[in-house]
Amino acid sequence: MTKNIMCMALAALMGTTALSAQTNDTKPAHKTVFAKDGANSHWFVELGNYATFLQGGTNNNTAFGDRLSYVNPTISVGRWHRPYFATRLNLQGGRFEEYVHNGNSAVTGKHTYLNGSLDFMFDVVNYFAPYKENRFFHVIPFVGVGASNLFNSQYACGMKKNGHLSAMALAGLQLKFRLAKCVDLNLEGKVAATDHKLPSYAEGSEMRGGYLGSLGASLTFHLGKKEFTPVVQQDDALIKSLNDQLNALRAENAELSKRPVDCPEVEAPQVAGVAVGNVVYFRLNSAVVDANQMINIRNIAEYAKNNTETITLVGHADRQTGTPDYNYKLSERRAEAVKKILVERFGISADRIKTSWEGDRVQPYAENVWNRVVIMNAE
Repeated sequence: MTKNIMCMALAALMGTTALSAQTNDTKPAHKTVFAKDGANSHWFVELGNYATFLQGGTNNNTAFGDRLSYVNPTISVGRWHRPYFATRLNLQGGRFEEYVHNGNSAVTGKHTYLNGSLDFMFDVVNYFAPYKENRFFHVIPFVGVGASNLFNSQYACGMKKNGHLSAMALAGLQLKFRLAKCVDLNLEGKVAATDHKLPSYAEGSEMRGGYLGSLGASLTFHLGKKEFTPVVQQDDALIKSLNDQLNALRAENAELSKRPVDCPEVEAPQVAGVAVGNVVYFRLNSAVVDANQMINIRNIAEYAKNNTETITLVGHADRQTGTPDYNYKLSERRAEAVKKILVERFGISADRIKTSWEGDRVQPYAENVWNRVVIMNAE
Protein backbone atom coordinates (compact mmCIF):
# COMPACT_ATOMS: atom_id res chain seq x y z
CA MET A 1 0.00 0.00 0.00
CA THR A 2 2.81 2.38 0.91
CA LYS A 3 4.47 1.69 -2.47
CA ASN A 4 1.20 2.41 -4.27
CA ILE A 5 0.95 5.80 -2.56
CA MET A 6 4.54 6.60 -3.51
CA CYS A 7 3.82 5.71 -7.14
CA MET A 8 0.78 7.98 -7.18
CA ALA A 9 2.74 10.84 -5.65
CA LEU A 10 5.58 10.43 -8.13
CA ALA A 11 3.16 10.34 -11.06
CA ALA A 12 1.53 13.56 -9.82
CA LEU A 13 4.94 15.18 -9.55
CA MET A 14 5.72 14.15 -13.14
CA GLY A 15 2.55 15.86 -14.36
CA THR A 16 3.41 18.99 -12.44
CA THR A 17 6.95 19.00 -13.80
CA ALA A 18 5.80 18.62 -17.40
CA LEU A 19 3.72 21.77 -17.00
CA SER A 20 6.31 23.76 -15.08
CA ALA A 21 9.82 22.46 -15.68
CA GLN A 22 12.92 23.92 -14.09
CA THR A 23 14.24 26.49 -16.55
CA ASN A 24 16.39 29.60 -16.50
CA ASP A 25 14.44 32.89 -16.74
CA THR A 26 17.28 34.81 -18.42
CA LYS A 27 16.48 33.99 -22.06
CA PRO A 28 15.69 37.01 -24.29
CA ALA A 29 12.05 37.38 -25.24
CA HIS A 30 12.57 36.52 -28.91
CA LYS A 31 13.84 33.08 -27.83
CA THR A 32 10.89 32.50 -25.48
CA VAL A 33 7.66 30.78 -26.50
CA PHE A 34 4.52 32.61 -25.33
CA ALA A 35 1.02 31.24 -24.92
CA LYS A 36 -1.54 32.26 -27.52
CA ASP A 37 -4.10 34.63 -26.01
CA GLY A 38 -7.61 35.53 -27.12
CA ALA A 39 -8.51 38.23 -29.62
CA ASN A 40 -9.42 40.63 -26.81
CA SER A 41 -5.90 40.67 -25.34
CA HIS A 42 -2.98 43.12 -25.75
CA TRP A 43 -4.93 46.04 -27.32
CA PHE A 44 -4.04 49.67 -26.63
CA VAL A 45 -5.24 53.20 -27.38
CA GLU A 46 -2.89 56.20 -27.60
CA LEU A 47 -3.96 59.85 -27.24
CA GLY A 48 -1.54 62.75 -27.63
CA ASN A 49 -0.47 65.97 -29.27
CA TYR A 50 2.47 66.87 -31.50
CA ALA A 51 4.34 69.92 -32.67
CA THR A 52 4.90 69.76 -36.46
CA PHE A 53 7.28 71.46 -38.84
CA LEU A 54 7.98 71.35 -42.58
CA GLN A 55 11.56 70.44 -43.44
CA GLY A 56 13.52 70.95 -46.65
CA GLY A 57 13.21 73.20 -49.70
CA THR A 58 13.01 76.93 -49.05
CA ASN A 59 11.51 76.22 -45.62
CA ASN A 60 15.03 75.76 -44.29
CA ASN A 61 15.62 79.50 -44.85
CA THR A 62 13.15 80.19 -42.01
CA ALA A 63 14.11 79.76 -38.35
CA PHE A 64 13.11 76.36 -36.97
CA GLY A 65 11.07 77.86 -34.15
CA ASP A 66 8.99 79.92 -36.59
CA ARG A 67 8.06 76.77 -38.51
CA LEU A 68 6.60 74.97 -35.50
CA SER A 69 2.86 74.39 -35.27
CA TYR A 70 1.91 73.30 -31.75
CA VAL A 71 -1.64 71.89 -31.94
CA ASN A 72 -1.73 68.60 -33.85
CA PRO A 73 -3.76 66.00 -31.91
CA THR A 74 -3.28 62.30 -32.61
CA ILE A 75 -5.12 59.07 -31.79
CA SER A 76 -3.98 55.48 -32.34
CA VAL A 77 -5.50 52.05 -31.88
CA GLY A 78 -3.16 49.06 -31.93
CA ARG A 79 -2.30 45.62 -30.63
CA TRP A 80 0.86 43.87 -29.46
CA HIS A 81 1.08 40.56 -31.32
CA ARG A 82 4.25 39.60 -29.47
CA PRO A 83 5.97 41.34 -26.54
CA TYR A 84 8.26 42.95 -29.11
CA PHE A 85 6.01 43.50 -32.17
CA ALA A 86 2.86 45.59 -32.59
CA THR A 87 0.79 47.25 -35.28
CA ARG A 88 -1.30 50.38 -34.88
CA LEU A 89 -3.64 52.58 -36.91
CA ASN A 90 -2.73 56.23 -36.39
CA LEU A 91 -4.59 59.45 -37.24
CA GLN A 92 -2.93 62.84 -36.87
CA GLY A 93 -4.38 66.18 -37.91
CA GLY A 94 -3.91 69.91 -37.52
CA ARG A 95 -2.03 72.63 -39.35
CA PHE A 96 1.51 73.21 -40.54
CA GLU A 97 3.11 76.29 -42.09
CA GLU A 98 5.09 76.51 -45.32
CA TYR A 99 7.60 79.22 -46.25
CA VAL A 100 8.18 79.91 -49.98
CA HIS A 101 11.26 82.09 -50.50
CA ASN A 102 11.89 83.79 -53.84
CA GLY A 103 14.88 86.08 -53.72
CA ASN A 104 14.39 88.59 -50.91
CA SER A 105 10.65 87.92 -50.56
CA ALA A 106 8.84 85.11 -48.80
CA VAL A 107 5.26 83.84 -49.00
CA THR A 108 3.70 81.99 -46.06
CA GLY A 109 1.29 79.13 -46.63
CA LYS A 110 -0.97 77.57 -43.98
CA HIS A 111 -2.13 74.00 -44.58
CA THR A 112 -4.85 72.03 -42.78
CA TYR A 113 -4.12 68.31 -43.01
CA LEU A 114 -5.08 64.81 -41.84
CA ASN A 115 -2.60 61.92 -41.92
CA GLY A 116 -3.57 58.27 -41.57
CA SER A 117 -1.06 55.42 -41.35
CA LEU A 118 -0.56 51.78 -40.48
CA ASP A 119 2.54 51.59 -38.29
CA PHE A 120 4.75 48.58 -37.55
CA MET A 121 6.37 48.87 -34.10
CA PHE A 122 9.41 46.97 -32.78
CA ASP A 123 10.24 46.96 -29.05
CA VAL A 124 14.04 46.69 -28.94
CA VAL A 125 14.19 46.17 -25.16
CA ASN A 126 11.59 43.42 -25.08
CA TYR A 127 13.27 41.67 -28.03
CA PHE A 128 16.79 41.43 -26.64
CA ALA A 129 16.07 41.33 -22.89
CA PRO A 130 14.10 38.75 -20.86
CA TYR A 131 10.39 39.55 -20.92
CA LYS A 132 9.07 41.51 -17.92
CA GLU A 133 5.54 42.87 -17.95
CA ASN A 134 6.37 45.63 -15.44
CA ARG A 135 9.51 46.94 -17.17
CA PHE A 136 9.71 50.75 -16.77
CA PHE A 137 11.41 51.82 -20.02
CA HIS A 138 11.08 50.73 -23.67
CA VAL A 139 12.69 51.89 -26.93
CA ILE A 140 10.37 51.37 -29.90
CA PRO A 141 11.38 52.32 -33.46
CA PHE A 142 8.60 52.11 -36.05
CA VAL A 143 7.83 52.55 -39.75
CA GLY A 144 4.50 53.13 -41.43
CA VAL A 145 2.62 53.62 -44.69
CA GLY A 146 -0.55 55.54 -45.33
CA ALA A 147 -2.03 58.68 -46.89
CA SER A 148 -2.02 62.42 -46.23
CA ASN A 149 -4.75 64.83 -47.28
CA LEU A 150 -4.61 68.65 -47.43
CA PHE A 151 -8.11 70.00 -46.79
CA ASN A 152 -7.30 73.65 -47.07
CA SER A 153 -4.17 75.49 -48.18
CA GLN A 154 -3.99 79.28 -48.15
CA TYR A 155 -1.06 81.49 -49.08
CA ALA A 156 -0.48 85.10 -48.08
CA CYS A 157 -0.46 86.05 -51.75
CA GLY A 158 -4.10 84.89 -52.04
CA MET A 159 -3.45 81.56 -53.78
CA LYS A 160 -5.57 78.64 -52.51
CA LYS A 161 -5.25 74.91 -52.93
CA ASN A 162 -7.81 72.41 -51.65
CA GLY A 163 -8.29 68.67 -51.34
CA HIS A 164 -4.92 67.23 -52.35
CA LEU A 165 -4.43 63.53 -51.39
CA SER A 166 -0.96 61.99 -51.33
CA ALA A 167 0.61 58.67 -50.42
CA MET A 168 2.79 58.78 -47.33
CA ALA A 169 5.66 56.84 -45.77
CA LEU A 170 7.04 57.52 -42.31
CA ALA A 171 9.61 56.43 -39.76
CA GLY A 172 10.02 57.33 -36.13
CA LEU A 173 11.07 56.46 -32.60
CA GLN A 174 8.97 56.13 -29.46
CA LEU A 175 10.35 56.16 -25.90
CA LYS A 176 7.85 54.54 -23.54
CA PHE A 177 7.73 54.99 -19.75
CA ARG A 178 5.47 52.90 -17.50
CA LEU A 179 3.26 55.04 -15.25
CA ALA A 180 0.92 52.30 -14.03
CA LYS A 181 -0.01 48.76 -14.98
CA CYS A 182 -2.32 49.93 -17.79
CA VAL A 183 -0.96 53.45 -18.52
CA ASP A 184 2.28 54.51 -20.26
CA LEU A 185 3.79 57.89 -21.13
CA ASN A 186 5.26 58.14 -24.65
CA LEU A 187 7.75 60.62 -26.11
CA GLU A 188 7.74 60.28 -29.88
CA GLY A 189 9.39 61.77 -32.93
CA LYS A 190 8.70 60.92 -36.57
CA VAL A 191 9.20 62.15 -40.13
CA ALA A 192 6.55 61.64 -42.83
CA ALA A 193 7.37 61.87 -46.54
CA THR A 194 4.51 62.98 -48.81
CA ASP A 195 4.00 64.28 -52.36
CA HIS A 196 1.75 67.31 -51.97
CA LYS A 197 3.72 69.25 -54.65
CA LEU A 198 4.22 72.27 -52.41
CA PRO A 199 5.74 75.42 -53.94
CA SER A 200 8.52 75.53 -51.35
CA TYR A 201 9.84 72.32 -52.94
CA ALA A 202 9.64 73.62 -56.50
CA GLU A 203 12.50 72.67 -58.78
CA GLY A 204 12.22 74.78 -61.93
CA SER A 205 8.54 74.63 -62.86
CA GLU A 206 7.94 71.28 -61.15
CA MET A 207 6.40 71.17 -57.67
CA ARG A 208 7.54 68.28 -55.49
CA GLY A 209 6.71 66.65 -52.15
CA GLY A 210 8.00 67.44 -48.68
CA TYR A 211 8.92 66.12 -45.25
CA LEU A 212 6.65 66.79 -42.28
CA GLY A 213 8.33 66.28 -38.91
CA SER A 214 6.45 65.70 -35.65
CA LEU A 215 7.61 65.81 -32.02
CA GLY A 216 5.29 65.22 -29.11
CA ALA A 217 3.93 63.16 -26.26
CA SER A 218 1.03 60.77 -25.74
CA LEU A 219 -0.53 58.41 -23.21
CA THR A 220 -1.08 54.71 -23.88
CA PHE A 221 -4.06 52.97 -22.28
CA HIS A 222 -3.88 49.16 -22.36
CA LEU A 223 -7.14 47.26 -22.89
CA GLY A 224 -7.88 43.66 -21.94
CA LYS A 225 -5.05 41.39 -20.85
CA LYS A 226 -1.73 43.20 -21.09
CA GLU A 227 0.87 40.61 -20.02
CA PHE A 228 2.13 37.69 -22.11
CA THR A 229 2.49 34.25 -20.54
CA PRO A 230 5.72 32.33 -21.25
CA VAL A 231 5.28 28.66 -22.08
CA VAL A 232 7.84 26.79 -19.98
CA GLN A 233 9.39 23.94 -21.91
CA GLN A 234 9.63 20.60 -20.14
CA ASP A 235 12.93 19.41 -18.69
CA ASP A 236 13.57 16.15 -20.60
CA ALA A 237 16.33 15.04 -18.21
CA LEU A 238 14.05 15.51 -15.22
CA ILE A 239 11.18 13.65 -16.92
CA LYS A 240 13.52 10.74 -17.71
CA SER A 241 14.73 10.63 -14.11
CA LEU A 242 11.16 10.58 -12.79
CA ASN A 243 10.18 7.88 -15.28
CA ASP A 244 13.11 5.72 -14.16
CA GLN A 245 12.09 6.07 -10.51
CA LEU A 246 8.45 5.38 -11.30
CA ASN A 247 9.42 2.20 -13.17
CA ALA A 248 11.55 1.12 -10.21
CA LEU A 249 8.62 1.62 -7.85
CA ARG A 250 6.36 -0.35 -10.16
CA ALA A 251 8.86 -3.21 -10.15
CA GLU A 252 8.92 -3.18 -6.35
CA ASN A 253 5.11 -3.19 -6.30
CA ALA A 254 5.15 -6.23 -8.58
CA GLU A 255 7.41 -8.04 -6.14
CA LEU A 256 5.25 -7.04 -3.17
CA SER A 257 2.13 -8.31 -4.93
CA LYS A 258 3.59 -11.84 -4.79
CA ARG A 259 3.37 -12.01 -0.98
CA PRO A 260 0.65 -14.22 0.65
CA VAL A 261 -2.86 -12.85 0.65
CA ASP A 262 -3.18 -13.17 4.43
CA CYS A 263 0.02 -11.23 5.06
CA PRO A 264 -1.01 -8.47 7.48
CA GLU A 265 -0.60 -4.88 6.35
CA VAL A 266 1.87 -3.00 8.54
CA GLU A 267 0.52 0.36 9.53
CA ALA A 268 2.94 3.21 8.90
CA PRO A 269 4.09 4.95 12.09
CA GLN A 270 2.65 8.40 12.74
CA VAL A 271 5.03 11.32 13.19
CA ALA A 272 4.21 13.10 16.40
CA GLY A 273 3.17 16.73 16.13
CA VAL A 274 2.65 16.79 12.33
CA ALA A 275 -0.98 16.88 11.25
CA VAL A 276 -0.72 17.33 7.50
CA GLY A 277 1.99 17.92 4.89
CA ASN A 278 2.15 19.51 1.46
CA VAL A 279 4.79 20.77 -0.95
CA VAL A 280 5.00 23.70 -3.38
CA TYR A 281 7.51 23.21 -6.21
CA PHE A 282 9.36 26.11 -7.88
CA ARG A 283 11.14 26.61 -11.16
CA LEU A 284 14.92 27.11 -11.26
CA ASN A 285 16.02 30.45 -9.76
CA SER A 286 12.37 31.44 -9.18
CA ALA A 287 10.31 32.43 -6.16
CA VAL A 288 7.11 32.81 -8.19
CA VAL A 289 4.36 30.31 -7.40
CA ASP A 290 3.15 28.77 -10.66
CA ALA A 291 -0.57 28.37 -11.30
CA ASN A 292 -0.38 24.58 -11.21
CA GLN A 293 0.98 24.71 -7.63
CA MET A 294 -1.95 26.75 -6.25
CA ILE A 295 -3.94 23.58 -5.51
CA ASN A 296 -1.31 22.57 -2.93
CA ILE A 297 -1.58 25.94 -1.17
CA ARG A 298 -5.38 25.78 -1.33
CA ASN A 299 -5.29 22.38 0.40
CA ILE A 300 -3.22 23.64 3.32
CA ALA A 301 -5.41 26.77 3.52
CA GLU A 302 -8.58 24.66 3.73
CA TYR A 303 -7.00 22.59 6.48
CA ALA A 304 -6.03 25.76 8.37
CA LYS A 305 -9.59 27.10 8.17
CA ASN A 306 -10.98 23.93 9.72
CA ASN A 307 -8.31 23.45 12.39
CA THR A 308 -6.32 25.51 14.88
CA GLU A 309 -2.74 24.31 14.37
CA THR A 310 0.12 26.59 13.37
CA ILE A 311 1.11 26.40 9.69
CA THR A 312 4.87 26.00 9.19
CA LEU A 313 6.55 26.89 5.90
CA VAL A 314 10.16 25.84 5.29
CA GLY A 315 11.88 27.08 2.12
CA HIS A 316 14.60 25.12 0.32
CA ALA A 317 16.85 25.46 -2.76
CA ASP A 318 18.76 22.83 -4.69
CA ARG A 319 22.47 22.49 -4.00
CA GLN A 320 23.71 22.05 -7.57
CA THR A 321 22.84 25.58 -8.75
CA GLY A 322 23.68 28.94 -7.21
CA THR A 323 25.89 29.83 -4.26
CA PRO A 324 24.98 29.00 -0.63
CA ASP A 325 24.34 32.68 0.17
CA TYR A 326 22.15 33.17 -2.90
CA ASN A 327 20.22 29.95 -2.28
CA TYR A 328 19.63 30.94 1.36
CA LYS A 329 17.97 34.20 0.25
CA LEU A 330 16.10 32.40 -2.55
CA SER A 331 14.61 29.90 -0.10
CA GLU A 332 13.51 32.81 2.11
CA ARG A 333 11.73 34.48 -0.83
CA ARG A 334 10.01 31.18 -1.66
CA ALA A 335 8.70 30.74 1.87
CA GLU A 336 7.51 34.35 2.04
CA ALA A 337 5.78 34.02 -1.37
CA VAL A 338 3.72 31.08 -0.11
CA LYS A 339 2.91 32.91 3.13
CA LYS A 340 1.73 35.96 1.19
CA ILE A 341 -0.71 33.85 -0.84
CA LEU A 342 -2.07 32.13 2.28
CA VAL A 343 -2.66 35.50 3.94
CA GLU A 344 -3.83 37.67 1.05
CA ARG A 345 -5.69 35.18 -1.13
CA PHE A 346 -7.03 32.66 1.37
CA GLY A 347 -7.43 34.86 4.44
CA ILE A 348 -5.24 32.87 6.84
CA SER A 349 -4.03 35.01 9.76
CA ALA A 350 -0.33 35.81 9.56
CA ASP A 351 -0.06 35.05 13.29
CA ARG A 352 -0.82 31.39 12.53
CA ILE A 353 1.99 31.04 9.98
CA LYS A 354 5.60 30.36 10.94
CA THR A 355 8.22 30.65 8.19
CA SER A 356 11.83 29.49 8.06
CA TRP A 357 14.31 28.71 5.32
CA GLU A 358 17.29 26.44 4.90
CA GLY A 359 18.79 27.44 1.56
CA ASP A 360 20.70 24.43 0.25
CA ARG A 361 22.00 23.37 3.68
CA VAL A 362 19.19 20.85 4.07
CA GLN A 363 18.21 18.70 1.07
CA PRO A 364 14.96 16.90 1.96
CA TYR A 365 14.94 14.87 -1.27
CA ALA A 366 17.61 12.73 -2.90
CA GLU A 367 16.69 14.04 -6.36
CA ASN A 368 18.36 17.45 -6.70
CA VAL A 369 15.58 19.25 -8.63
CA TRP A 370 12.95 18.22 -6.07
CA ASN A 371 14.61 20.46 -3.50
CA ARG A 372 13.34 23.68 -5.13
CA VAL A 373 10.41 23.61 -2.71
CA VAL A 374 8.56 25.03 0.23
CA ILE A 375 7.43 22.24 2.56
CA MET A 376 4.21 23.04 4.43
CA ASN A 377 3.08 21.38 7.66
CA ALA A 378 0.43 21.99 10.28
CA GLU A 379 1.56 21.47 13.85
